[in-house]
Amino acid sequence: MWNWCRRCFSTLREYVCVTELIFKPVIDSPLLRHLEDAQVLLPGQTVPGVVIKEIHGRSLALVTRRQDMKSQWGELIGSALVTNTVVARGARNWHWYGPGSWLVCASGLEAGDLAVELETPLGGVASVVELSHARSILSLSGPQVLSALAKLCSLDLHPKIFVVGSCANTTMHHMAVHIARVPGRDDFELHVMRGFAVSLCEALISASTEYGYRFEC
Repeated sequence: MWNWCRRCFSTLREYVCVTELIFKPVIDSPLLRHLEDAQVLLPGQTVPGVVIKEIHGRSLALVTRRQDMKSQWGELIGSALVTNTVVARGARNWHWYGPGSWLVCASGLEAGDLAVELETPLGGVASVVELSHARSILSLSGPQVLSALAKLCSLDLHPKIFVVGSCANTTMHHMAVHIARVPGRDDFELHVMRGFAVSLCEALISASTEYGYRFEC
């Protein structure tokens, strides 16, 4: 799909805008159409116990190593990518996503650019799937964030167990969620399929109400 668009750019310049509109994913927020920014504080409370924010402008791509390319993969990537960890490689964060699979995250790119960037060095040893338009990303923080998450997630998220740099796939309110603590930040990052984003936010808001919360989309 992307190669076809690039060929159009070099041979049929008058159709560039049309092909980009048809084939290039458009990243927007499903939350903006259903939810509004809100803050609920308890009596005497000045700072909410939980802060829920949607993260915008993030590009995602799923990289899956081919089974017969383990040695070539090791030569290209090395041994830094470890199970259930988030590893920063330059300006890209690599989240372990399952055996032989990693979710690569980046900021400041157009939709599809990250997948094209990764295909250049990895095209022969791994498959790369663009996911920027398929996921919603949330940031959770605040002094009561662990208490709120404990209502929805069965993982032990205590900071001594789920340390900075950890990630895992889990379920929350019957929805598949990828949760991570990205190095250099003090929040929890949640990835969910965009079709479930509204339901997950509603569940998080319900779990956070008794602690006071602020929601930003």
